[in-house]
Amino acid sequence: MRMTISMSLLFAVPVYAHVPFVEGLDFQDDQAFALEPPIEKSYAIYSSFNSATDQDRVTFRLSEADFQNEKVVMDAVGRPGRKVTFNTIVPACAPYVAVLPSVVLVGPTQDALPSAGKLPLPLPLAENQGAYFIANTEQGHVIEEKITGTRYFQQKSAELIVTRPGAYEFIVWEPQGRVADYVLVVGHEEIFGPNEIAQSLKRLAYLREGQEIKDENCRQELKP
Repeated sequence: MRMTISMSLLFAVPVYAHVPFVEGLDFQDDQAFALEPPIEKSYAIYSSFNSATDQDRVTFRLSEADFQNEKVVMDAVGRPGRKVTFNTIVPACAPYVAVLPSVVLVGPTQDALPSAGKLPLPLPLAENQGAYFIANTEQGHVIEEKITGTRYFQQKSAELIVTRPGAYEFIVWEPQGRVADYVLVVGHEEIFGPNEIAQSLKRLAYLREGQEIKDENCRQELKP
């Protein structure tokens, strides 16, 4: 029986698309989670707003060499860059219907990340930093994650081409201070080598059981 379950999970991994990482297991709430290159790799980062003021951080870095390889794409004016995609999703249950995370990508100032100006950000930026801000104002349609069977509210997404090396950071928060679970989805390429398969196998059973959802009423609604 154990072999049957393991093999079914193994075949499910490429279909899962996103490499899953879970707050509290793969990283702690008070730590920034660092994405491994390439930035195009598809990640699903399962996190929670554990207090009204909780802010989660996900970081990555691009070097000069990252703009000189096969992943390079051109921006609107012909500059070499790297494609960055991201969005949030929230478990589609009654307790979370009003949960609307905001997301900002902060990095070196450039066309894709202009000066923040009067954006309602949770912290001030340095003079050389710019930002791209997503404010979710309503829930999108409901989608179902095929492998775990969990339903989510789809939310706004962004697709950018960044053109400068340096340190980048996603910051995610709930403007109304709601305590809830959410997923930050980053990247658009399904890359599954041995490390990605091992990480997915390690977390899929946990996610199938809905253990990433802390609200008992939400979990019971989605995983009766």
